[in-house]
Amino acid sequence: MTTTNTEVTTIKKDISVQVLEKIDSFQQSGELTLPKDYKVENALKSAYIILADPKNNLLKKCTTESVAEALLKMVIYGVSPIKKQCYFIPYGDKLDCSISYAGNISIAKRYGGLQWIKGNAIFKGDEFAFEVDQKTGRRKLINHLQTLESIGSADIIGAYAVYELTDGSMDMEVMNITQIKTSWNQGGSKGGSPAHKNFPDQMAIKTVLNRACKLLISSSDDSVLYDPLEEEKIDVQKSDVNQEIEKNANKESISFDNVEEAVVVEEEPKVELPKETPKRAF
Repeated sequence: MTTTNTEVTTIKKDISVQVLEKIDSFQQSGELTLPKDYKVENALKSAYIILADPKNNLLKKCTTESVAEALLKMVIYGVSPIKKQCYFIPYGDKLDCSISYAGNISIAKRYGGLQWIKGNAIFKGDEFAFEVDQKTGRRKLINHLQTLESIGSADIIGAYAVYELTDGSMDMEVMNITQIKTSWNQGGSKGGSPAHKNFPDQMAIKTVLNRACKLLISSSDDSVLYDPLEEEKIDVQKSDVNQEIEKNANKESISFDNVEEAVVVEEEPKVELPKETPKRAF
């Protein structure tokens, strides 16, 4: 069935009314304060460009309620689909907004006190050493020497992320390859996607970046974003881009009166609708 421009415009208008009314309600009650650098209208416009893409036409294929929920989550978390801070993933006729690793970094900067963060892969043959401060328990990079021969090889033994907080303090997250692969196995492709096979160093870096942001995000004192949500479901270790969506993924719809927690996907999704709506797993 072909969707006309008039139909698309009507759908956009109806959804926008729902989302903007809900956001206005949150703001009026003092439950939500949007970041100064985040423009709701711009975020919605960029989202509609993606959702109205004729190749997938998610505005037509997904329920209005689920699209409104996905857009509401996008706005509340202050992320942008154009910047690949989130992805819209269809599960049958239900749409979900999944926060990417870039989105989690953005959220950590806004609410978790993150100043900057930098990740690197550790290859076999590298000289790498770090220490743990006996008083604070924080890690500190002591030495990391690489060679041209080691950089970019398939022999990755780990990855780390060094970051500084707005108070000037620094910390470090380290993961060995076993931990990284365990994280990859939580995703739909089990670490077997083309991105993992062709760019394992980049995928490893993104995984450790997400892990580094996890505590900063979940320990944020921003009650709007995190107190109403179930923190344990904000699993940033599963995050990265380029995910192959499982056709039989289980997804449960929620009421538009609630805000669903951010679920991070492991790779950038290939937007593809299953042939039939999956049944809920118990």
